[in-house]
Amino acid sequence: MCSTIESETDTARYPLNQKTGIITLSTEHDIIHHINRIITDASNILIVVSNPIDPDCIGTGLSLKWYLEEKQKTVEIIRYFDIPHEMSFFPEMATVKHADTFPDLKKFQAVILVDGCDWTQFFGDHWQKILTEINISRIINLDHHIPGDIQQTIPDSCLIKKTSCTAQLLYDYLIKPAQMQLIPKVANYLYLALLYDSGNFKYEIYPGQYLFAEKLIRAGADHARAMDINYDKKDIDFMVWAVAHTEYFPDLKTSLLTLSKEHVQTLTQKLGANWSDFDKFYKENFERQIHGYDYGIILIDNLDNTVRLGWRTRNYGKTVSIKETANRCGFFTGGHRNAGGGHFNGTIETAKKNLLNGIRSEIKQPTGYDIS
Repeated sequence: MCSTIESETDTARYPLNQKTGIITLSTEHDIIHHINRIITDASNILIVVSNPIDPDCIGTGLSLKWYLEEKQKTVEIIRYFDIPHEMSFFPEMATVKHADTFPDLKKFQAVILVDGCDWTQFFGDHWQKILTEINISRIINLDHHIPGDIQQTIPDSCLIKKTSCTAQLLYDYLIKPAQMQLIPKVANYLYLALLYDSGNFKYEIYPGQYLFAEKLIRAGADHARAMDINYDKKDIDFMVWAVAHTEYFPDLKTSLLTLSKEHVQTLTQKLGANWSDFDKFYKENFERQIHGYDYGIILIDNLDNTVRLGWRTRNYGKTVSIKETANRCGFFTGGHRNAGGGHFNGTIETAKKNLLNGIRSEIKQPTGYDIS
């Protein structure tokens, strides 16, 4: 377990978490100081990006690599998951190597986890075994999602803030204080991350978001090129198929796409084994955009007695939290209030029934809030 205490004075200054046995730092300033100390003391640093692999985790990871190399650190950046097809456009993706190429993690004096809140997002189902190969007191977590089990384990080394994207957090708390001058390549990494996580500025607005964008453009980010992203034909094929199989529950203001074992087999035959890589167009251009429907949900049978959950919630108006509702219905969730995912242990029929009943209960006694 992590302990950042280095003297009896520290022990007196910081409180002991009775539940975890970890002495935790009291302020954001202390946490940032502690993170900078870990970085300063390390010569070899490993960056691990999260799953799902998207422009924010990659853009932040590559920018962090540049930042550390400017500090004369030896840096590697790796992933434990496959790269989805839609990320092939991202510059220097080949730099992010698969973890299989780095079997010896003990050589790194610091490990930085980027854009995720749970251990499984970085290391998969074997995260407990992998953590035995790493000095857990030298792990840093940079993220902008709702805190998960990483913060419960290493609260002293987690910098988690509600920002537009993890890229903005990296810039605001590490790059900018170091007074580093952004180069165009890095500005483009950060700008792609910002565009993706802000939905091209359509989602919730966070403090400093537009000022961050302006700084990146001034530093050389190419807005026109960043916006010139085309969809694969399979994205359209998936959307056409999915729209035809979507159920509507007008009383719940909910659309639901339930993908059974048979549906998964059909999509595999139609689009290939990586068919789920082609759902973004449906999620972003259909689920949030149906008049009278505030919630778009996808349930997928994983064929191993677990169910995958994904949701999108309209960004305007009074809505309930699908994330909180799903948690109360037996799901384990991550992500944001209005966009996220999770899983359910059990059958897809039970998952569907529990979630719809949970939404029905919440709408009758709403715990939502007006974000208009």
